[in-house]
Amino acid sequence: MNLKGILLLAAAAFALQACSNYQPRVYTPAPLAEGQQVELFNDFCYFDTEPNGAAFTVLKRAVVGGSFYGSTEGLKPKLEQKVKGQGGNSIANFKASQRFGFWLWRIIRPVVSGDAIQILNANGKSCEELGGHH
Repeated sequence: MNLKGILLLAAAAFALQACSNYQPRVYTPAPLAEGQQVELFNDFCYFDTEPNGAAFTVLKRAVVGGSFYGSTEGLKPKLEQKVKGQGGNSIANFKASQRFGFWLWRIIRPVVSGDAIQILNANGKSCEELGGHH
C-alpha cells in the first residue's frame, strides 16, 4: 500500500472515531419556585431529554467508554459513579451507543454519555413520573 492510501485510511479511521453520540442540548431553566425548599432526589435516574416538572440544575457533561465491544448496560454504574462524583443525582440527555475507534482492539466500543444534573425538588414524583428510567 502506498503512502497516499495509508494516509487516506488513517483519515477515515479518525473521522469515524470523531463521530459521537452526544449532542449538546439547551435546557429550559427549571429553578425552584418561590417558597419551595431544596429536597434532593435520592433515586438515580436517566432522562432521554430532561426531567418534566422538577426543579434542576445542569452541572457538566459526563462520558464513559468501554475498551472492547460489549453492552452499554455494563457502563451505567460507572457513569452513575462519575455523575455522583460531580455532585449530580441524575443524568439528562442520556445516550448509549457503539462507537468506532482507530485501534483494532477498540474498533467498536460501547459509550454512554449525557449531562450530569442535580434535581433540586421532584415535588414528590418518582423517576418514571418525571419521564425517566433506571
